[in-house]
Amino acid sequence: MKSLRIPFYVALFLLLISGSNTFAQGKLYTARGYWEETRNETYRTIQKKVESGDSLSDNEKGYLQDYELFLASYFNRMTADQKEDYDRLKGYWNTRLTSDDAKETEVKDFEWRGRDRLANGLYGLWYGSSIVSIGEITGAASVGLPLVTSGLWMLGPALNPMKYKGITRNTVRASNTGKLLGLGYGAALGLALAGGSEDYGKWSLGLSSVGSILLGEVAFYAEEKKNLPAGHIEIMRHYGFLGPWVGFAIVAGTGSDNRNAIGAGLLAGGISGLIIGNGVASKYNYTRGDADAISSLTLISTGIGFAAVTETYNNNEAKSLLMVPAAASVIGSVWAQRAVKGAHLTDRQGSTLNLAVGGAALIGLGVVFFTKSESPAVWLGVPSGLALFTHQLLLHNYKTTNMEMNIRGKKYKKRSYSVSLKVTPEGYFLNKQMPLRNYSPQLAAQMQNPLLKLVVRW
Repeated sequence: MKSLRIPFYVALFLLLISGSNTFAQGKLYTARGYWEETRNETYRTIQKKVESGDSLSDNEKGYLQDYELFLASYFNRMTADQKEDYDRLKGYWNTRLTSDDAKETEVKDFEWRGRDRLANGLYGLWYGSSIVSIGEITGAASVGLPLVTSGLWMLGPALNPMKYKGITRNTVRASNTGKLLGLGYGAALGLALAGGSEDYGKWSLGLSSVGSILLGEVAFYAEEKKNLPAGHIEIMRHYGFLGPWVGFAIVAGTGSDNRNAIGAGLLAGGISGLIIGNGVASKYNYTRGDADAISSLTLISTGIGFAAVTETYNNNEAKSLLMVPAAASVIGSVWAQRAVKGAHLTDRQGSTLNLAVGGAALIGLGVVFFTKSESPAVWLGVPSGLALFTHQLLLHNYKTTNMEMNIRGKKYKKRSYSVSLKVTPEGYFLNKQMPLRNYSPQLAAQMQNPLLKLVVRW
């Protein structure tokens, strides 16, 4: 294994230096590009004239014919996946174009926030530290090299500005998610490959850096090309963590202590989680607030699962019982996905819900401190129970409020509608007293008092 140390060190160093351009590729014939071409201002203006029945000049007819041929050619050159993405996302893009949220998410003058600079610096520091550890570098270089790589990653947007041209907050979120998940997946791959050797730690550390760079670049370009909504990214992030946890529980539940098997289980769970997460997010347009609610309920369900088996686990040391909290995590995730449909939680609602859930859990923990209980089930169950109650209460309130606003057209429609209903039973008695000697339907309709008054305003 020692003979592989120098080549692996050199390869890792080259990957770190060229990481920002690893996945640079063309952006021709994409779903987003085709949608943008259909929004061409001149083309849409001529289309509106055709729809309204106005006559077109010869130049306009020629332009319309040529442009529609161009659009047909563009669409035919798209891959099957890009065509599916266009059919699935065009409604979202059309809505987003005119919504108030577009002003917040479609950031033309992108600004790097403090947490973005911190994240870039920390990732660069990790990558440099992995080189130091693998190469067994000592002295001043062991401190200087991580600082250099940290600085390089912070200089990335300045060194390669074209890569970051036109990015949004979602692009950065997707990239950071890929980097974070890549750290774990790369380490799992190192464990799966070299778990039986003495150098498995170096392999895990080195591949964690490689995995972080590669997956971060994949996520960056995938989001930039498809322009996925924030909820899609958050759902994939959620399943990106849930998958490895379930994979670990399955392997550990068999009683295996083999590091290769544990690494393989973590990696397989992570890949499966990303695939499942992408499929789940493709079937329904979850908001970021929805994803927050799903993640918090999954965590609460996991706590309840641990509370259910902790006493038995302590007594019997049965590792197979890890499957119970893992199954609870999956059940909680599926339960939450169904519960949030139709809620369309805003970012504020989702973050407020998570904050309240955390507060309820701390209150439960404080109550258990007062009781001085020595039962692990109580320590886990009471905070989880209070968190679950708070979660369901707030989710129900937010969902009801948002659905009412949706019905009245105040949140998801451009025009606002209001409906009022008034019951007037006294109209019956007034109608009975009306003297009509010569019956006339038209006259009766004008004079009689209604029993119900329904008024719609917009």
